[in-house]
Amino acid sequence: MLPDYKSDKERCIFFLKTYSCGAESGRRKYEDMLVDISNRKRESLEIDLADLEEFCLTIEGYENFPEIVQSNARRYASIFAEAADDIMPRRIFGISDEDDSFDVLMRQRDQIGVEINENINVSPELPDVLRRRFRVYFKPGTKIAVRTVRSIRAADIGHLVTFTGVCTRVGDVKPLLEVACLTCDCCGFEIYQEVIGDNFNPINRCPSGACSLRAPTGELFLETRASKFIKFQEVKVQERSEDVPVGHIPRSLTVQVKGGLTRTMRSRSFAILVHESIS
Repeated sequence: MLPDYKSDKERCIFFLKTYSCGAESGRRKYEDMLVDISNRKRESLEIDLADLEEFCLTIEGYENFPEIVQSNARRYASIFAEAADDIMPRRIFGISDEDDSFDVLMRQRDQIGVEINENINVSPELPDVLRRRFRVYFKPGTKIAVRTVRSIRAADIGHLVTFTGVCTRVGDVKPLLEVACLTCDCCGFEIYQEVIGDNFNPINRCPSGACSLRAPTGELFLETRASKFIKFQEVKVQERSEDVPVGHIPRSLTVQVKGGLTRTMRSRSFAILVHESIS
């Protein structure tokens, strides 16, 4: 049976809007997080799987939803992000609050329009990833077992995996391209290409109506200032000495750390890692 991501997104919205911490307090935990994100006070949306399990037990038809999320964590992290975008409250401006360069750039992109010949070419709609100012993280629940590096198998690809290890090497923090902005040198048309993974093939032909009538078409150039980059770091994690069988060589994994989680680990330090896409 194929997953119904549309209905799962509605489940995510319902969870973010209605989950409360205890019947007495009545505090809407995730609504408060979204308010802080909107007001530029935090940059992460941490979904506690223990909260999700507790919430789904009380709703009919939601019983298997936490297991589904853990079995395809990377996809459901994006679904939770899309759900948060749909219910994100408006920003409340204070006396000392000012728009930063990102806000000014977004406003300019919303108003951009280029008229060439008799056609009006408006740049395509901005992708949600470009507008998004937060990242979704999953916090493991109490029932998730902490595993060793040696116990991770190919069947765990795509799953949410919690394991222990020792950081043997921590790489430098580098920029990772998340959304590439390409501009045509002839008509000024902007194209936004979402980058999934470490490599991508940029579009080489301008798809605007003006360039389609012209031969040859204009060339596309990458605008680094208009593109979106995130912090990226690679960490080498080796299994602990007590987890290595006698006569065996210690195994290791390369973990990719992104966003606000960079610079949180040091070399030769013990770590409990929650990885959402073992590959």
